[in-house]
Amino acid sequence: MGMYHYLVASLPTLTLGTAPPFSPADFRFKCQGVLSAPDLAELDLLLAGQAAQGRTAFARAWAGGDAQIRNTAAKMRGGKLGVEAKSFLKSHPGYAVWLDKEVADALAKPSPLAREMGLDLARWKLADELVGADAYGLPAVLAFGVKIMLTARWAAMTDEAGRERLEQLVSTLEENAAQSGAASFK
Repeated sequence: MGMYHYLVASLPTLTLGTAPPFSPADFRFKCQGVLSAPDLAELDLLLAGQAAQGRTAFARAWAGGDAQIRNTAAKMRGGKLGVEAKSFLKSHPGYAVWLDKEVADALAKPSPLAREMGLDLARWKLADELVGADAYGLPAVLAFGVKIMLTARWAAMTDEAGRERLEQLVSTLEENAAQSGAASFK
C-alpha cells in the first residue's frame, strides 16, 4: 500500500445530500494508473459492494461496520414490528458501540427519508473513522470511494426515479397477483 498524496489532495470535498462532482465509475477511472494494481483491485471490490473480500484492514472493517449498521437496524425495526430479526442478521468481525447509537438516533427520526439519511451519515462517519492517521494512504482513497457511492445514491433519489420505481413495484404486484389467480387491480 502506497501513499497517494497527490491523489488525495486533489479530491474534492463531498457533502452527503449534494450531487457528487463525478460518478463512482469516473472516480475509479481517475485512480487507474495512480493506484498500484493491488490497491486498485481493493477499490474495485469496495465499489462493487464486496469489501468483505478485501485484503486491507479498511475493507474488512468497512464491511463489518456496514453489516453492524444493517443488523442493528434490522433488530430495531423487527422489534418495532414484533418480528424476530435473527434470520436476517449477518455475522461480521468487530463491533463499535458508537455505531449502535448512531443507528438508534437515525431510526428515531420522524420520516423514512430522514431515517435513511441518518443511516448513511453513520456510514459516512464510519468511513472517516477508518481513515485514522493514514490521511494520504489507501484508506483515504477507499473512504472517498465510500463517500462518492453515498453521494451518488442520494443524487439518484429524484421524484422521477421514485415514480418509476413505484410503477415497477405496482406492475410486479399486479403480475404476481395475476399469476396466483387474483382478480385484476385495474
